Amino acid sequence: MASTESTAPKLSEDDPIKVLFDMASYWATIWSLIALCLWLELEVLKRLDIEAGGVRVAILLVSTPAIFLATVTRIEKNPKARLILERARYVVILVAAALLGAYLHAHHKDQSYESALRDGAVLACAEIAACREDAAKYANTR
Repeated sequence: MASTESTAPKLSEDDPIKVLFDMASYWATIWSLIALCLWLELEVLKRLDIEAGGVRVAILLVSTPAIFLATVTRIEKNPKARLILERARYVVILVAAALLGAYLHAHHKDQSYESALRDGAVLACAEIAACREDAAKYANTR
């Protein structure tokens, strides 16, 4: 009779990949929570029509840590909120990975040796009539 248990290796608590993921998700969650606090405070300051830069910075320097600490304290006391935060860590990591991937894709410049060879081969093939014809035949058969 076949076993229904997973054959995938189980991660132990001291697995370096798990530890790295936990630390990355922990810090990404903290910084995203701080960014959310800052964004909400800026929206409130805009609605209150506080335009002075120095006053706005002073308010943000005082209120952001206070709001963050109050939020963290409430999350630690509420088991349901703690569970939601544990699950949100994975979403934060996925969003951060997607944003990093989009950024790298937008700013990627392929200047590798292989890329230069490929570009040179394409240019050389375009100059040689027989190569160009064979490439067109090959492309048409695919």
